Amino acid sequence: MNNMLSISTTWNYKPDMNMRAWVSKIHDMGLNAIELDYNISREHLEEIRGLMKEMNLQVTSVHNFCPVPNDGPSERHISNYYRLSSLDKNERQKAVEWTKKTVDTAAGFGAQVVVIHAGTVESEDDRASAVFNLYKRGKRNTKEFLRERDGLLKQRQMLRDRHLNVLVKSLAQVVDYARKKKIRIGLENRYYPTEIPNFEEIGYLLGLFGGGGMGYWHDVGHAEMNERLGITAHLDYLNAYQDKLIGVHVHGMKGVRDHLAPFEGDLDLKKVLPFIKKKTLRVIETRHASYGKMKAAVKKLSSYVP
Repeated sequence: MNNMLSISTTWNYKPDMNMRAWVSKIHDMGLNAIELDYNISREHLEEIRGLMKEMNLQVTSVHNFCPVPNDGPSERHISNYYRLSSLDKNERQKAVEWTKKTVDTAAGFGAQVVVIHAGTVESEDDRASAVFNLYKRGKRNTKEFLRERDGLLKQRQMLRDRHLNVLVKSLAQVVDYARKKKIRIGLENRYYPTEIPNFEEIGYLLGLFGGGGMGYWHDVGHAEMNERLGITAHLDYLNAYQDKLIGVHVHGMKGVRDHLAPFEGDLDLKKVLPFIKKKTLRVIETRHASYGKMKAAVKKLSSYVP
């Protein structure tokens, strides 16, 4: 399954859609592999399980949490339902438990990797909104933008250690459990500056857990957003962690909006492709795009063979 091109179930996903018809469209694009995303329902999970042999379908990776937790309500986005970095012991343990369930999902579907969102540096002073608003208004090079961005990063640094310390405890449990199940953990770079890990923290966490089955998972849009905010250059991630790279989320981007069809928008994917090796999983993670755009992107990506 090395270097197999797959597509996330997030593409045009609807809770009431016909999964057999969706898989047929994937086949028509020339693909037979998918990533199970965190938004997929339990009913569709079971439907996919039944379709795997019948429709020659493979699962390359699973995105935490899958299935989504159903043990209580959450005001957060489902990808951030519980935080492995939470200072609340009960929430953190639930995050560990549900990540282990995702590992079980991966093992049950024959996947290789569970992709995780590692956490967030929490603060009541949300300066991220101001930073993004200024960027969208074309004020990236203004003193106002730099003041807000640098203030956000300073605040993050002051509050980071306590979240990073509990995250390490969470990951020790998760990585050990995944290793026993022969599943790797993909540590994904993040979109928002307040999220964990930032560039340096990727190296720190891989240093702790890289030998136990954790690798680096690169999201092209997340890295590009960090560059556009003037925090970390996109290719710095890949230059620094290419030896630990196990997977890539590929999609297009325009401005601050990511998860478009690959090659759509103003993100140059050509600069990323040379870092993809034979053992790198490639997953198209697009939310909404036409079949035509996706088929063209698949053809283009399939033509690149390391």
